[in-house]
Amino acid sequence: MLLGIEEFNDLSEEEFNRLVEFSNNQENLKERYVVACQIISNLTAELDTNAGDDESVDLTICKLLMDGLIEVEPMSRKLH
Repeated sequence: MLLGIEEFNDLSEEEFNRLVEFSNNQENLKERYVVACQIISNLTAELDTNAGDDESVDLTICKLLMDGLIEVEPMSRKLH
């Protein structure tokens, strides 16, 4: 379930603040990365039934980073 702007707007202020606090917590980055890989893997499998698993997604991410084909920039924590 991906949240669209409407779902963010439907969150109470308390729920939104808890969500932002959770996203600012650097201790859960490993779990968030695993979930991101699973989402990408599932989406890839839907588009290509011959696609690989979570490990191949991780290796692809690593290769893109190592080759300098993608660059990660710090993100603003504010939603517009």
